[in-house]
Amino acid sequence: MNQPEIVVISYNTPHRKTQDVLFQLKAKGYQNVTVLALPFVFRENPFKPIFAHRPSTAVDVMPEVLCERFLYRFQEIKADGINSYLNRNKTDYILITGAGLLPDELVENHKLINSHPGWLPKVRGLDSLKWAIHKKLPLGVTCHFVDSEADAGFLIEQREVPVYANDTFHSVAYRQYEIEIDMLVNSIQVIPTRTDFPSLSTNEFEATRRMPKTIEENLMQEFEDYKNGLTS
Repeated sequence: MNQPEIVVISYNTPHRKTQDVLFQLKAKGYQNVTVLALPFVFRENPFKPIFAHRPSTAVDVMPEVLCERFLYRFQEIKADGINSYLNRNKTDYILITGAGLLPDELVENHKLINSHPGWLPKVRGLDSLKWAIHKKLPLGVTCHFVDSEADAGFLIEQREVPVYANDTFHSVAYRQYEIEIDMLVNSIQVIPTRTDFPSLSTNEFEATRRMPKTIEENLMQEFEDYKNGLTS
């Protein structure tokens, strides 16, 4: 198979999404993979939702060790050093599996690929699945090239998240997560087949913040109403 040069931007800590992406890359036979690991800052009082909707339990293995076992390259790096690293090293695909705000020069100079758990541009920001249910918007995943605008950039691929009559909120949340991982890795095959990457920039839909618990406490009933509206 063609062996592109792939960079994965992540955190320097065991991280579930990063591990799942690396597992898929390895399973699909990709060999030239480098993980750039950003410092991870642990918050003293992390936000705790009423209903967790993202898998968070990672294998207790540091990314450097995982890369060594997978025969992937690993480098600790700070956010302001990624741009110069990419300028010095040939890279075909840059996947984001974990990162906070990235420097504008990095986003402007390189095509960073993100997989967002929402149907852009309608569902932007944090807690996208929850807000989509609350606002009765489509459930989906969007793979896109990022730019300096939050959850915008240029479209690579979109998929709807199916909802079935026997689903729970958490089964849909996990299905969405699996699609998110698959689309991020699959972008390596999709991008060469596309010539048009439509802009996702918008002033019509605002990026959301964490869902307030006064709204979240009613989410399970809202999910049942959402599901019944789709499957009835």
